[in-house]
Amino acid sequence: MRGRAWFLVYAGLFLAGWPVRAQVLSADEIVTRVIQHDAERRAVLSSYRSERTYHMEYKGPIGERQAEMRVKMEYSAPDKKSFTVVSESGSTIFCHKIIRKLMEGEQEGALEANRLRSMLSPANYNLKLVGEERLNGVDAWVLEVAPKNDSQFNYKGKVWVSKADYAVIRIVGSPAKNPTVLVGSSNFDYRYAQSGKFWLPERNDTVSHLRIGGDIKLTVNYGEYRIVSAGPLGGVTSAANRVGGVGAKGLAVSLPQ
Repeated sequence: MRGRAWFLVYAGLFLAGWPVRAQVLSADEIVTRVIQHDAERRAVLSSYRSERTYHMEYKGPIGERQAEMRVKMEYSAPDKKSFTVVSESGSTIFCHKIIRKLMEGEQEGALEANRLRSMLSPANYNLKLVGEERLNGVDAWVLEVAPKNDSQFNYKGKVWVSKADYAVIRIVGSPAKNPTVLVGSSNFDYRYAQSGKFWLPERNDTVSHLRIGGDIKLTVNYGEYRIVSAGPLGGVTSAANRVGGVGAKGLAVSLPQ
């Protein structure tokens, strides 16, 4: 009996000084939880709108060109996006041949079939947890991702996932497949900002290197969001929400456009 008592004392002291390890998640487990939380947010967010600014700069053999468009965007669940041009300035070719094509591509990318194809998931991507980082006050996991199949809707690079609510808050990388033969390579940096329980695109910076020479820099500021209709998760109905100070497709999981 005495031996058992001493064993219990030692065991108690040992456990009292032994740190309790937090649950360690694998990259696949993190992304699986991202998908689950994203589905919950997507289910209650019926519609929202924002006013974006697309700005393009070209520097290369033919000189320098700039273009800018202000656009109103409206989203309706599950996969409809519509765009209305408010104003445009600068190069007409850039406005009509590039920026408008970007908007058309986003409408295509919002369709359910393409959204699922680009979905960040263990089925579509090879995933690796490479570290942790505090990004703009948010503790996040850093994942390295590589697509199992090349597509213009897939990408390779790094993804930051919020530990608090399993939302993607940043994606840095390049398309798995260039959308046009004119582009030699392209790199992007998409950032998201939180509005209530929702994470929406805040800013997109993309630099493309052209095969004919020169670079094109695209900056998209997503401005103010107005969440028109949302369920209890967001706790808002017809409420104006500002995302970020400058105002980057969808809710966190899909490749942003």
